[in-house]
Amino acid sequence: MAKFKVSFHPDGAHADVIQGTLISDAAKAAGVTIKLPCNGNGRCGRCNLLISRPEGQKGSERVLACQTHIVHDIIVSVPSDGGEIIASNDHKRMSIPDITPMVRSPRNNYGLAVDIGTTTIAVSLIDMNSGAEMHAAAGYNRQGIRGDDVLSRIEYAGDGGTHELRELVTGTINDLIRSFRTPTDQIKAVYISGNTTMTHLFLGVDPSPIREPPYEPVIKEKEITGSESNLRVSKDARVVCMPSPAAYVGGDVTSDIINSEMDVDDELSLLIDIGTNGEVALGNKDVMLVCSSSAGPSFEGGKMTSGMMARPGAIDSFRIDDGGSFRFTVISGDTAKGICGSGLIDILAQLFLNGYIDKKGRFTGKADTKMHTADGKRLLTITKDVFISEDDIRNAIMTKAAIYSASASLMKVLGVSISDVRKVYIAGGFGNFINTENAIVLGMLPDVQRGRFVYLGNASLAGAKQALLSLSVRSRISDVFKRTTYVDLSSEPTFSDEYMSALFIPHTDASQFPTYMR
Repeated sequence: MAKFKVSFHPDGAHADVIQGTLISDAAKAAGVTIKLPCNGNGRCGRCNLLISRPEGQKGSERVLACQTHIVHDIIVSVPSDGGEIIASNDHKRMSIPDITPMVRSPRNNYGLAVDIGTTTIAVSLIDMNSGAEMHAAAGYNRQGIRGDDVLSRIEYAGDGGTHELRELVTGTINDLIRSFRTPTDQIKAVYISGNTTMTHLFLGVDPSPIREPPYEPVIKEKEITGSESNLRVSKDARVVCMPSPAAYVGGDVTSDIINSEMDVDDELSLLIDIGTNGEVALGNKDVMLVCSSSAGPSFEGGKMTSGMMARPGAIDSFRIDDGGSFRFTVISGDTAKGICGSGLIDILAQLFLNGYIDKKGRFTGKADTKMHTADGKRLLTITKDVFISEDDIRNAIMTKAAIYSASASLMKVLGVSISDVRKVYIAGGFGNFINTENAIVLGMLPDVQRGRFVYLGNASLAGAKQALLSLSVRSRISDVFKRTTYVDLSSEPTFSDEYMSALFIPHTDASQFPTYMR
């Protein structure tokens, strides 16, 4: 069978492959990273890249790497994946009342806190003797080349990719560790926090049972050694994973609960971790309920005409001024290339408040002057290169409905209302950038006194830091894990009704959103 040469620019890598090989497979053979957000199923269209013939031969075109077979020599232009490491050296002291570290050593006693997010991995190097944070860094989770979302990675793992996915995640963490320039034998403890699937893949365990009845994790809690972890740490280091209560409620939610301290509070609190899965916790020192609702990738750039992650070029805030002009900010001040999650929430809320869309998310006559048609689809123009469609709006409404109805369902299970809840905690890095008012307009967050909202930021990483340093925190983690009750929304009779009611902006029940449904 004929062989062809595939060259990858700009790094100069190449591979000789047989006729019919997919470009994505050729890239893998050449050691080149091409992200496949939908695991190569051709659904998302986001692995599109430019291919051309060698010099002297005409022709170039845009194709999908996961769907295009090689039938002649080609040059592939690979866009940057934005996978840079972001590091800091703040030397911040942790607020820990009792410094009782996981490992004791008189000197050079460092611990590594790790948050394995589906998109981003964040690490923090802690001096376990003093409680000081010495270094912090974050980078994109390389597993993204095998799917943007958890389900795509579970599918890939089930097809024999578990080992590769483990190498990708440990490789990402090791590169972050290298940025600290700390001798590996000085890192004597590691605390890992992440969702249930990420924890399985870090441990090299196929998470496929999570998707199959009875939907149970293979592992809920685990401790291994440094040598078993494949991390650049002391071979005798204690490596502990934050316990995961359920298949779709992971250690990151346990960490959120610990960081918020809702588990030791007399009064009731609600915690919402916004991501592809909208995880929710409701409880106090006496009771703790958790659930998960499949929110979908709309707020993470997926399934959107101009959707993208929160990277340079993404619209991250938006408003419509008194004159009807669209005003927005763009990450890094670049030319607008797309819309990230916080920008999408703002856009939908502002379009609704200003009469461009109705409560079902349909464009009104007022939007006509800003509309055009492309490929048979009506698009509203945000900028000359950024657009939004009714399908985009519908997907976003479904996402916010899943998040809100999960919260409402837990309150019904416990027999309480939002008026009984003292604090509403918002967890996750994305939560830090949400405009509270616009999220309430959209119907994603409850319409309560604004002072009741508390934004935790990356509580998953914060909980791991605390666990490295404090015996009392580690005891609380064990207690929360043992007494947490998982509520399966798929079998909860009220959830379907709650979800259907939330498929409007902001909701069908005016009493739940008095500010915007007068």
